[in-house]
Amino acid sequence: MSELLKRTDRLWSGEASTSNPDFHPFGGPRILEELAPGIALFKAFVNVTSVKTGDGLVLVDTGSFHPLAHKLSFDAVRRWNPARVHTAVYTHGHVDHAYGLPPFLEEAKERGWAAPRIVGHVNVLPRMKRYVYTAGYNSIINSRQFGVETKWPTQYQAPTEIYENRYALAVGGIDFELHHAKGETDDHTWVWLPQTKTLCTGDLFIWAAPNAGNPQKVQRYAVEWAAALREMAALSPELLLPGHGLPIAGATRVREALLDTAAYLESLVQQTLERLNAGETIYEIVQGVRAPAELAAKPYLLPVYDEPEFIVRNLVRCFGGWYSGVPSELKPAPRQALASEVVSLAGGIGKVLGRAQALLEAGDARLAAHFADWAADAEPGESEVHALRAAVYRKLLETSTSTMSRGIYGAVARESAELAEKVQA
Repeated sequence: MSELLKRTDRLWSGEASTSNPDFHPFGGPRILEELAPGIALFKAFVNVTSVKTGDGLVLVDTGSFHPLAHKLSFDAVRRWNPARVHTAVYTHGHVDHAYGLPPFLEEAKERGWAAPRIVGHVNVLPRMKRYVYTAGYNSIINSRQFGVETKWPTQYQAPTEIYENRYALAVGGIDFELHHAKGETDDHTWVWLPQTKTLCTGDLFIWAAPNAGNPQKVQRYAVEWAAALREMAALSPELLLPGHGLPIAGATRVREALLDTAAYLESLVQQTLERLNAGETIYEIVQGVRAPAELAAKPYLLPVYDEPEFIVRNLVRCFGGWYSGVPSELKPAPRQALASEVVSLAGGIGKVLGRAQALLEAGDARLAAHFADWAADAEPGESEVHALRAAVYRKLLETSTSTMSRGIYGAVARESAELAEKVQA
């Protein structure tokens, strides 16, 4: 058995968990293995699927934008097969999936080969164009999310062929069926290879609670996402190759993973709609909606990247807009003015910091964070304020499981610690 499928077995049995960095969907070994005749998966931060055909290779996703990622994916594919890349399929336009072609394009130029055909949904190019004029914002939020300084790319390789709903490709005797589905993005494609019953899901399945709520990114589409998962399951795939994380082999396992993920999303959607239709505020909805316990415990649905709370918030935004339901928040007072009033009512900054410290020591860092933020807004020149705020967010970081929460809390903790030193100096 392949090394990748051995690791899948360990997750499936509960021997290992995606909460372990070595088994996290973005972690683990960077290796390429042939998992079906002529079909290889390069497992890395983001996966690249390579399919051997009579006319050359077809890549489903091309890897990330970073030069090191370029080298890793290119070298892995070339160790497996030297044939020219005939076609590249983008499952969506995210920079970790659709920005890895440059070394293959350079190789084609050097060898006098025709450049690869690039196929993607009609919404891929608008996304790539949007990334150019939001490069500053995306650099900031991705640096925060992953804790690594990121310079957002502004160069891209646009699709040379686009489609809207479904698209059939035949390359060198191998059939590829492309299906559009809204999910993590509005430009998503999942790919079905009927001859080998192989399914390439892109980010519609990533060995984690679906990334349907990312607090720093644009709208996601949980309703359509669940429907796409059920459509995939109806084909009875025997091999699932995800956008992140490990492959799944065997029709029973693949079906279970797809249908469980669909049911997880559908439950959150149904609960959110019921509460939204009853007139609840965003706070009541978030507090009341819970992922079904039996699904939340599945090894491929743990909240190690996104969280159900964030998915619920995104659903409310999708169905109802940004108004929280609390009238004072329709046109709120400036945060500094509100914070100053809170500090004044409390009897001074020392009282606010004391309460934050007491809550932190009592194990309620989430509530302590409100007091720490009020203190920082009201007295930004106080070193003690930033030092305590750093301690509060370090505790939240320690107790968080998702990449989203950990990225934001970690960034605030670091920034506050730096401000404490700067102000004191």
